[in-house]
Amino acid sequence: MKSIALNKSTFISMLFIITNALNCSAGEPVTEKPLAVTEPYRLVDIKGKPTSINAHCAIIESSGLTWELKTDDGGIHDKDNVYRWGGIGAEKTGTIFFDDWNSLLNATNNEKLCGFNDWRVPTIEELKTLVTSAERKPVIDTSIFSLTQAMPYWSVSTYQHYPEHAQTVDFATGTSNYYTGFRGDRLPVHLVRGNKKQ
Repeated sequence: MKSIALNKSTFISMLFIITNALNCSAGEPVTEKPLAVTEPYRLVDIKGKPTSINAHCAIIESSGLTWELKTDDGGIHDKDNVYRWGGIGAEKTGTIFFDDWNSLLNATNNEKLCGFNDWRVPTIEELKTLVTSAERKPVIDTSIFSLTQAMPYWSVSTYQHYPEHAQTVDFATGTSNYYTGFRGDRLPVHLVRGNKKQ
């Protein structure tokens, strides 16, 4: 019985040494590393300061893009606001254009939402980065984008073979296509800023 207790004691000591070694990097505990190393996003308030409540924008670490967060207050960023396709930033393919989303863009840049004045409507590739999983519903991270509607959202990207349409991402299904986006349809927009992805 004494040898078993000794072996168990030795095993516990060795386990402590190994665990301690794994939890240290250059003499510092892993727990002291900045949270940003593991967090996929950062939330900021209307002035661009880090926050965990009343966030107005989300910075997605993996893409480097900053996204407008929708509100439910009837204002310019309200989740229920919809627009026909076209305006500032829209690709110049086809003949059907509107300028509905210009009011959102101009107001957002004039107020310097989250400290920035270079907001724009995203490309289709940028918009697709918000889809977390097409197999799971909802397809967007609702811990960040809780007010995103389960419907198609506009991108600035066109589809050359169907010039009366533009490309969308449907946050109900996770699909991205052109046929849910006839340019005269009224759909919501999620503004973005940062590195532009084609």
